[in-house]
Amino acid sequence: MRRVRLVTWNVGRLYTPTDNNRLDDADVPRVARVLHELDPDVALLQEFVEPRQLDALLALLPEYRGRLAERCRYDRHVAALARASLAPEFEQHLLDETGRGLVGVTFSVGRARGFALAVHFDVFDRARRRNQIEAVAELVDARREPLIAVGGDFNLDPEFSARIGHADADSYRLLSGKLPHGARPTHHQPTLMGLLRVDHLLAGGALVERSHSRVSPNRRLPMGDHDPLIADLHLTVAVDAVRATS
Repeated sequence: MRRVRLVTWNVGRLYTPTDNNRLDDADVPRVARVLHELDPDVALLQEFVEPRQLDALLALLPEYRGRLAERCRYDRHVAALARASLAPEFEQHLLDETGRGLVGVTFSVGRARGFALAVHFDVFDRARRRNQIEAVAELVDARREPLIAVGGDFNLDPEFSARIGHADADSYRLLSGKLPHGARPTHHQPTLMGLLRVDHLLAGGALVERSHSRVSPNRRLPMGDHDPLIADLHLTVAVDAVRATS
């Protein structure tokens, strides 16, 4: 088999205006257990509160390395994890106009390097969300890796948006047009409370032959509202070569 497995998951709690709706410390062991079971090469996570939580998660997953979005000016942060055997290198990005921080990771794919970016777009402001998607599209255009992936909570369901004539559908097409793999899943499985597909994993590049994405059911955190999303990228190099690089 020839593949790289990506997982994205918003690990925050159900949104309320008053209670903590980000990752709770008590949920970190369960997040680690689910990630161990899903066995990703790269995991792109959302809604960490502070670096201490990522440190606790990595202590439970010694085979991974990870970074938080350190420059983010929001009250919740994305994180990227990758297998240590893939020699990951992390980089920080800031969407200056909105203050949203991103973290990217490059990792070994045989003799080449892949790139994955953890994102979390604005939930309340459609224009701000569009601005963030445009900035990520420009970042994707500047990359030269033969495998590029963007994953996270986009806070938009393209199918629902298209049905109601919502501008979010155009925003999604802007990014999925550059990263077509994963843009049109075979089954429109919801990731938010069984209602909407707001989490996405998009990929492209010369190394990607095809992708298969699916929601992992019954993995939602006890007070969480998102299910993990998995994407298996089937490549032009053997997966053994991908995982053997250190």
